[in-house]
Amino acid sequence: MKIAILTLGFHPRPVEHILFTEQPDECHVIASEEGLSYIASEHGYIKPNSTVIKEAARRTQSKIRFYKCDPFDPESVGDALSKALAQITIDDEVIINYSGGTQAMSFVLGSVALVLTRIMPVRVLYSIRTSDGKEKIFDHTQTLRDLFRKLYDIVPSIV
Repeated sequence: MKIAILTLGFHPRPVEHILFTEQPDECHVIASEEGLSYIASEHGYIKPNSTVIKEAARRTQSKIRFYKCDPFDPESVGDALSKALAQITIDDEVIINYSGGTQAMSFVLGSVALVLTRIMPVRVLYSIRTSDGKEKIFDHTQTLRDLFRKLYDIVPSIV
């Protein structure tokens, strides 16, 4: 099964973008109550983020699950993420997009993504919309693996 795990801030586009381009069977969204109810009118949206995401999930026939957290508390983000992780199996194809939400959300999700790459097929993605309106998805999986391996080797030389 193809599963996407994402964080949501005040803009639903990173979640929509993954739903439309990757079309996962299930999409697990970690968000605050404020993020879910926020209307990103500054980006042209007229409905709350939760409604926008549910509609995108319906269009892509993806099952959607929301997990609420305090987006500034890494432990709360981790608790929400653990609920999403409990829904996956070792045989699933997992897509993790760490581009939405707060830095705490991205840090926790990205860190867990790197651990997961050691035990199962995981792609770690970052999505953006450029100033000219083009949307891009960057696959950071191998880059992050290589970077953390290199940093892990450097750290012992500091002490």
